[in-house]
Amino acid sequence: MSDMSAVKQSKPPPLKNEHLLRSMNFLHVAAHCAPTASTAVNMNEGLVRLKEKHTARLTPDLKRSTCAKCKVLLVPGNTARVRVRSKGGDLFRVVSCALCGVSKRYLVDTENLSIQNCPFYPNTHRISTQIETDT
Repeated sequence: MSDMSAVKQSKPPPLKNEHLLRSMNFLHVAAHCAPTASTAVNMNEGLVRLKEKHTARLTPDLKRSTCAKCKVLLVPGNTARVRVRSKGGDLFRVVSCALCGVSKRYLVDTENLSIQNCPFYPNTHRISTQIETDT
């Protein structure tokens, strides 16, 4: 008898809202791969409707990758302009939508500053495995 058969292999606990996580992940990735801007806007609006229906919160990097006014996916160099500005000793990332002109300022964490922490890094089209829910 081998030692592996005697030891029970424990499975990770199931996620609380796995179906919600899968649906939100699909919509976000589909918006990145959408052939037209209008299709991406429809995907983002569906993501917002799903979030509101289940009272779930989006991760900050997911919220920051969509324009609040016109709901288009913000892609640096394509649909968004990203600049780094300093004010009063703090660094801010200023993201401007190329379609409607809305700009947002986000404080840059200078202690954990790396390209992997940037929400506009190309490999960040993912959703965190933890979804916060309001009770």
